[in-house]
Amino acid sequence: MKKMPIYIQKIKLVLLLLFVSLQLKTNAQENQNIELSKLANGNFPVYKIVENHGDFKIESSSKPWPVSFIKENGAFSEIIINRSGIIEEKYQADLIGYPAYYKSATSEIVVTAIDKKIYYYSWSVKTGASIKYILSESNVKNYENEKNQLDQYRNSIKMLQSDTRNQRIEENNAKAEKLAEENTLKGKTIKSIKIVAIEKPAEIGLLSILAIGVEFELADGKILKTKNLGGNTPYTDFEADVKGGSFEGGDFKVADDSRKIPNDKIEISVWSKYDDKKITGKYSSTINYKKDIHYNYSGNAGANGRAYTSGYTINGSNGSDGKSVTISATNTTVNGELVNKLIITDTFSGKVLAEAKLNINNTIHINVSGGNGGNGSIEKTGDGGNGGNGGNGGKINLTGNGSASLKIVETNNGGTGGEGGKTKSAAYYNGKNGNSGKKGILIKQ
Repeated sequence: MKKMPIYIQKIKLVLLLLFVSLQLKTNAQENQNIELSKLANGNFPVYKIVENHGDFKIESSSKPWPVSFIKENGAFSEIIINRSGIIEEKYQADLIGYPAYYKSATSEIVVTAIDKKIYYYSWSVKTGASIKYILSESNVKNYENEKNQLDQYRNSIKMLQSDTRNQRIEENNAKAEKLAEENTLKGKTIKSIKIVAIEKPAEIGLLSILAIGVEFELADGKILKTKNLGGNTPYTDFEADVKGGSFEGGDFKVADDSRKIPNDKIEISVWSKYDDKKITGKYSSTINYKKDIHYNYSGNAGANGRAYTSGYTINGSNGSDGKSVTISATNTTVNGELVNKLIITDTFSGKVLAEAKLNINNTIHINVSGGNGGNGSIEKTGDGGNGGNGGNGGKINLTGNGSASLKIVETNNGGTGGEGGKTKSAAYYNGKNGNSGKKGILIKQ
């Protein structure tokens, strides 16, 4: 027989080695559901990785660790390891259906099984695995070989996982489309609509928020619900007409002014925007005004000094005075509750700023403090800028037969004077600090 040429023998050898390499790589790419099926619950001998100046040694530990593999719907969803036989640690699959590792919710440690060995390690995209322990009933190799095998496994299986991830995305999208189709009001015949206060507070006043859900009964008897009632019907599928506040995303917010609340109650009407018949659900609730209210009429702060800037000066500007207001409080009864009707006006202009109703057991907080003065600018050459003066606190006048029972917390401090700017040259002067404003007063008539 004629002898085969040397170069052909070499080619065949290379092909054989490539085949073996591919076989090994394929084996290394088996996902964790396959790898864990080779193992059984029980106690595993433990090998600890010890580092000494960059060298890694593998030492056998005396105490085995109990390990359990949790299987659900044909896939291994969780690994439970009792570290040192005492501390229970749970690790969940990174990708159900085609897992590469199991991760912890409380640490950076992950777990992977390869060829009946359980690797307990941390992972970096740049440096690969940093193995802490290896759990195995058979002897382990040196650290470099074990790390190389684990790194190769993690890097190669990542590509295979992409198909599963894409499939999972498609499945989730299909589920989302089906869920949306089942729960939309579009194309549905509505029999009735029910509006539900999910957690109606006992105390409702200005700017209170109520969680409001909506149920739609269809002609076939099916009930669709908004998300805050445990359903999936989007809020954008229906329209609403409200009185006494605003309604958006399942929350009704009571108005900030009692003039916007006719008859001292909130009202909501809801209908599907796809329904020509306009089947409507209605809801109403009285208001007891049992909620503290807050108003801010403080003065503006002065601007800081700015050198070499058009329209500015090196001196800080003065803070403005807090607004002087008159609060007329009138006793009345609203929905069976003793209430003060409040009209707040600008004392100087007489302009009505707000109207409110407040239960006599609740408090109005009002801020009429003066604004702070601006700081003088800091100068490298020349005098520093002077600080601006603080504004004065406003005056609060209480009038009406409800002023005696009105609970009020006023803040009417004078604004703080601005700081004088510093100079960085001994040849010049620092700016002067501004004066603080005067405290305002409260007068009950």
